[in-house]
Amino acid sequence: MVITLWQYIQYLKYFGVALLLLIVFIIFYIRITPVAELKLIKQGNLACAVSMSGAMIGFCITLISSMLQSVNLISFIIWGAAAMIVQILVYFIATLLIPKANFELANNNIAVGALFFGLSVSIGILNAAALS
Repeated sequence: MVITLWQYIQYLKYFGVALLLLIVFIIFYIRITPVAELKLIKQGNLACAVSMSGAMIGFCITLISSMLQSVNLISFIIWGAAAMIVQILVYFIATLLIPKANFELANNNIAVGALFFGLSVSIGILNAAALS
């Protein structure tokens, strides 16, 4: 198998943009959600770590599908931005299922973190499938 320079450059572009989208997602996620996830994770809060990990995995699953289905880098970025919005909405919809969910996450309720993880990954999978 021979990889051309053009193919390698395409790989670097898509991988670089995907990493940038993930970083933007993380920044946006920690700024828009009312729980101080990173601070709490540094203090050992497993519920926040699980919840945030699910959001990142769900987002990346959709990025994979976006990468595979996009006709060019611009369409990949557009679908990535849409995936970002969906994953943020999942968080806020999930807070409607559990009264005081933000309080529960901040107080390390691992069951709530696991539920948020599952919802985020599930919606990420459905979102990815909808792109194909």
